Amino acid sequence: MRYSTYLEVNLSLLQENVKKIQEMGAPQILPMVKADAYGNGLVPISQFLSREMNIRKLGCATLGEAVHLYRECPDLKSEMIIFSDTEVSSENWMHFYENLPITPVLHQASDVDFVLKNKNLKDLPLILKINTGMNRLGLSLDELELLAPRLKGRGVEHLMTHFACSYYPLKEGDKTHRQMEEFKKAKKLLNDHGVEVRETSVSNSGAIEQKFGFQETYIRPGLMLYGPPSVEPYTWDGHQISKFVTKILKTFEVKKGTPVGYGINVAPEDGYIGIIPVGYADLSVTTLSGVEILVNGVKGKIFARVNMDMSFIFFPIKDKNKIKSGDIVEIWNHDNRTIAYLADQAKTIPYHLMCAVTNRIQRNYKVN
Repeated sequence: MRYSTYLEVNLSLLQENVKKIQEMGAPQILPMVKADAYGNGLVPISQFLSREMNIRKLGCATLGEAVHLYRECPDLKSEMIIFSDTEVSSENWMHFYENLPITPVLHQASDVDFVLKNKNLKDLPLILKINTGMNRLGLSLDELELLAPRLKGRGVEHLMTHFACSYYPLKEGDKTHRQMEEFKKAKKLLNDHGVEVRETSVSNSGAIEQKFGFQETYIRPGLMLYGPPSVEPYTWDGHQISKFVTKILKTFEVKKGTPVGYGINVAPEDGYIGIIPVGYADLSVTTLSGVEILVNGVKGKIFARVNMDMSFIFFPIKDKNKIKSGDIVEIWNHDNRTIAYLADQAKTIPYHLMCAVTNRIQRNYKVN
């Protein structure tokens, strides 16, 4: 653990983001809290959404995430929906579905068959995922056709799909629209077989930003809930709810050609180096070399190799009097464009940066 390096998570900004989404005219919200709520903390984020925002359904990726949440928060009022690693066909873990408010998304025919045949799961709501073209998880229309007669008496609680390209600006006839047409076919197929479909959802963050899929029962915000935009040109003006803060650990001057750190990395010119106590064991990304960091209004660049426990920031020699040991450094702040720009420089995506903050970095929670 580190002390003066931390991730500050502002729950009031999370609340504002939820309200911004609601003000877009969106239907009900099913927030995604997978991957430790995108690095922000599964338990405190879920508690806040449930208790303060009255959100009654949350989404995660694995059964283990949901079980952990209910062990930490046995009085949580929200249902957890498991989107991928459900373990639903495993006799070892089936008791969780019997005893906790957890519902799996059934995305393959064998799992649907298992649930339909298992008397212990007769009251489990059926949530089905349709593969409309992403070709990752989901039932094909042919598989749905074969299953439909067996679904008539039970109904489908929630029918969903996932868009592959909704982070691109939408155009009529593009892949997202084609996927939507396939989803409509799935709904019609079930309707034609007399299967009641009670809820539906299709929209992830990119689609929500473009107000696509709002005719369904739910939307499923993920990334945008925590701040960063998905679609370029950026239009989502939500707050980055986290702020990653560290400090200058040490400073020193270097002459052009001076070797610095591991390997063969030499100063490109006379300069001033500040070391920060953030390495790949703190922010699990090794592609930060060359990324610009602003400290006290001075633009520096991550230089040389990122070490396990620290990194170098190279500043112009003319600014050496503006940087000293102990100065605060914000890797990113509450402006959602900051982390988007940082990710772009590092040739990655904001999801990666947020999820890459390791458990060595303490999370500090605040409410304005």
